[in-house]
Amino acid sequence: MIGRPMMKPGLRLAALALVAGLLAGPAAGQPAAEAPAGTAAPLPSQPDALVAYVTKALTDHDLPAFERLVNWTGTRAQRKRLTLYQIRSGFGRPIKAAALEPMPEDGLAEATSRGTLKANMPVTERLRVVFDEPPVEGDAPPTSVFLVGREGGTYRIALLVPTGPPRGK
Repeated sequence: MIGRPMMKPGLRLAALALVAGLLAGPAAGQPAAEAPAGTAAPLPSQPDALVAYVTKALTDHDLPAFERLVNWTGTRAQRKRLTLYQIRSGFGRPIKAAALEPMPEDGLAEATSRGTLKANMPVTERLRVVFDEPPVEGDAPPTSVFLVGREGGTYRIALLVPTGPPRGK
């Protein structure tokens, strides 16, 4: 991420998922805001359609498209705000490459090892968006990684959500 110190890929992925959960849409139990009937593109069901959907949404600053794509189940309001902030940080940035890649079998192990976080749906892949900008630290270009799974035949962005109620509640 731009302006942030380099961290292990597992930590970065966990942070992105956590941030994605914080910023990306309605709190648990609330549906995402829908576009007027007939104007919203259908959620993607093919890998190339997912890549095109996300890159177009980033290029067009289309937050409602992301709100529809993200699975908000179990997300708290603060997590939604953080996730949406992270998504907006990619708006308008030149994209060098975007690709769907398999999720490593232990890809969430570090993020879920304490037992306080879990993915809100099965994660099978990750979408890596590489921005066409100079590296901030080291040789790696700025990148956003989204956790991806399938729900009802379409791709959705998964989030890491708490396994229990907030502390002190």
